[in-house]
Amino acid sequence: MSHSSPNVHRRRVLIVDDEDLARVLLKHIIERMNVPGVEVLLAEDGAEAVTMIETQRPDLILLDVLLPKMNGYDVCQYVRQIEGYTPYIIILTARGHKTDRQRAEAIGANDFMTKPFNPSGLMAQLSMLWGL
Repeated sequence: MSHSSPNVHRRRVLIVDDEDLARVLLKHIIERMNVPGVEVLLAEDGAEAVTMIETQRPDLILLDVLLPKMNGYDVCQYVRQIEGYTPYIIILTARGHKTDRQRAEAIGANDFMTKPFNPSGLMAQLSMLWGL
């Protein structure tokens, strides 16, 4: 029987982006934070993201908007319809129009960041979110 430390929270993060470089960069930023108990999952399209969400139930989803198979807005709406499951969702997009931000809020995203994003800004946001 294994016991996990009570001070270590499991934090499962799903990074959803169709660009390899963006996924690698986001994963690197999260790993550089050296937060114990963080597990990073990667998906490259909306359909793969939904499958991972259903099976892994990540606590945080970094979600690109322009994705193959199913866009980020549709993935976000899908997640918000899952009863009893409330992950923190950050929409990431190269489109920073006011209407994009309003749409993200309307479908239940917790936050919105434009690409290219500031790595230290993302780290600060995650630190706040995780109470570090």
